Amino acid sequence: MARNNRLFYYLLLLFSTIFWGVSFIFTKSLLETITPIAIIFFRLLIASTLLMVVTGLFYRPKWSEITVNDFINLFALSCFEPFLYFLFETYSLQYADPTVVSVIIATIPVFTLFLSIFYFKENLTRLNIIGVFISVLGIVVMLFPDVSGELFHGLGVFLAACAVLSSVGYSFFIRKVSEKYHPVFIVTCQNTIGGVLFLPLFLLLHNPAEMAHQWSAFAQPHLCVNLLVLAVCCSSLAFIFYVKALQKVGLGRSQTFTNLIPVVTAIFSYFALDEKFTVHKIAGTLIVIIGVYCVQKKFTNPADMVGVGE
Repeated sequence: MARNNRLFYYLLLLFSTIFWGVSFIFTKSLLETITPIAIIFFRLLIASTLLMVVTGLFYRPKWSEITVNDFINLFALSCFEPFLYFLFETYSLQYADPTVVSVIIATIPVFTLFLSIFYFKENLTRLNIIGVFISVLGIVVMLFPDVSGELFHGLGVFLAACAVLSSVGYSFFIRKVSEKYHPVFIVTCQNTIGGVLFLPLFLLLHNPAEMAHQWSAFAQPHLCVNLLVLAVCCSSLAFIFYVKALQKVGLGRSQTFTNLIPVVTAIFSYFALDEKFTVHKIAGTLIVIIGVYCVQKKFTNPADMVGVGE
């Protein structure tokens, strides 16, 4: 891949990371009025509606070409993420401290790394592999002052671990379908199926009065804007950019970019929420960036390679 082309796909990954990183800030403001399940359902509803229009106009595949196996893969990736991943992550935060959950979530690229090497046979060097662990270490350094023994709760840790496995499951199926379909079509299916799966929960967890209160959010401009940002940028564009980059860069290198999400969140929280940017956060940020850089570094020496190319 030419250097300029590689830079383009890394920029797509960077924008995905930025969108996902700022999503926490917009979600935090919405949680004062809307429940977590309602936020997820609304952003998927908006995203799927917009994407179905775009897909129907520009990226509609020939339905005869979609096999039963393809549909199963699309359904499976949607079950893993957004459905299971959001459920496990949301409820893990009710039992474990967000700092602990963040550290556990940061291990996703480690498990995805083994998937990309041993199942998909992607070519990665020893430095790339070391870089994944360095990026995880950076997040631990960022969060270390806030981690203590009393913050750990067995159920919360278990649910966070399930969120990690859900993300790895998503990576497995997205890697399969990304070879055949356009990213816009894939993300349209992902958000539509995810929204359908969340609908029963949305109906069951809210009584009529609560449901009316949730829908009233659309009458408040600032809440409506936040939902639109989450739907368009975080649930749509971020995933489209990610899948597009994954098609060219590979699963292992793409997934490691997600460890920049806490860095983006910390930077934007500093400006938007007046949160402190401590020495630990600065040091951790630098370590994460070094780790991500190492994962993207390519060498031509075959002796350095760990995976075997397809």
